[in-house]
Amino acid sequence: MTYALNRFVLAIAAIGFLATAANAQITPDQWRQDIDTLAENLLEKHPNFFTTHTVEEFEGAVETLDSKLDTLSDAQIVMEINRLIAMGGDSHTNVEFSAFAKTMNRLPIQVIVLSDGVFISAATAPYQELVGKQILKFGDTEATAAFEQISVLFGYENNSRLINAGSSYITLVPALAAVGLAEKWDADTFEITVQDDESERTVNLECASPEIRLQWVSFAQSFKDGMPLMYRKSHGNYQTEFLSDSKTMYLAYNKCEDAKDFPMELLITFITEKSEEFDAQRMVIDLRFNGGGNEMVLWPLIDALKASLRFSDPGDIIALTSRYTFSSAASNAHQLRDRAGAVLIGEPTGGKPNHFGEINSFELPNSKLTISHSTKWFQKVDGDPDAVHPSVLIEVGSADFFAGSDPVLEAALSYEPN
Repeated sequence: MTYALNRFVLAIAAIGFLATAANAQITPDQWRQDIDTLAENLLEKHPNFFTTHTVEEFEGAVETLDSKLDTLSDAQIVMEINRLIAMGGDSHTNVEFSAFAKTMNRLPIQVIVLSDGVFISAATAPYQELVGKQILKFGDTEATAAFEQISVLFGYENNSRLINAGSSYITLVPALAAVGLAEKWDADTFEITVQDDESERTVNLECASPEIRLQWVSFAQSFKDGMPLMYRKSHGNYQTEFLSDSKTMYLAYNKCEDAKDFPMELLITFITEKSEEFDAQRMVIDLRFNGGGNEMVLWPLIDALKASLRFSDPGDIIALTSRYTFSSAASNAHQLRDRAGAVLIGEPTGGKPNHFGEINSFELPNSKLTISHSTKWFQKVDGDPDAVHPSVLIEVGSADFFAGSDPVLEAALSYEPN
């Protein structure tokens, strides 16, 4: 489980904080029109929104929200719209918060779930000493239970997606209040309990809206041996490096999209020629930071690897996966396994191999909230597995994470087939 630095420095961006809508208060009747538009479009445009809840349950939730609109603020209503959309259980269908986020208080920390608990991965400068600390409680609620509570605000299909999306929502004060973790929607302080060596202590965090640019201190700023390969290669559509010590050709495949200046066909030629030149004995394809796109972009490389005489033995081709391996990237993971014989190492992917996808969107007329939604169902594999599961599961703990170690890549480079 490894993560690019920018995933944490600007992690809140993962839930679509765009500044596109007006700041004026919207009337209850305007919200009613928006919610009617939301319900009608989800019914009409989504291939099957009602897989985890019935139509009657969804309509009941809409009616309940409608009855409370006169008493709720815009921020509260936005959170309740999140809750409505989450009822579809589709991680491709969600809402972008628009300009409403500019007035929403958030915690001055960013968090990550590791194998040994929930930890602070970044903090604003006044709280930088908290980076690396384990969070035991959000308010009065145990940290892991808090993630379960907040999961009603977003669609997810498995635990990987829950802890990924939950890491962003759980630092947003209106989201905390929506699920009962905070008392006030506009709270300007919030308590957490952290593990401090052998003792516990409570920290009262001052919360603020993001209108003022804040200085963040990240876990990566404490790395003693420089930035690890996984972070250095996590930008752009794809990057390569030959690891001479292990005679491994490494490909960071970060986005399922052809690079205009170096299309896939040139990448395949480059990998083939350099593998011959350097006598590469193993091919590692890193999908850990890939959130999807067009799965077909990688198909020519998968075909080339399948036909390769150089990478033909068991363990010669390895793909790395994480909770961030999502949508088309998850499809590429099981295609590498099933078609090219790749060994998968890392975490389960952030979505199911059979999933809704191919995104479209519509806008709500008054709030200008943009609703992204699936338009198709993709049946990729037999059965209904909750994720693409690796053959070698590597769960990264806090010691490796905060030291900048990469046990997933280490496992790939040292892999020996049974």
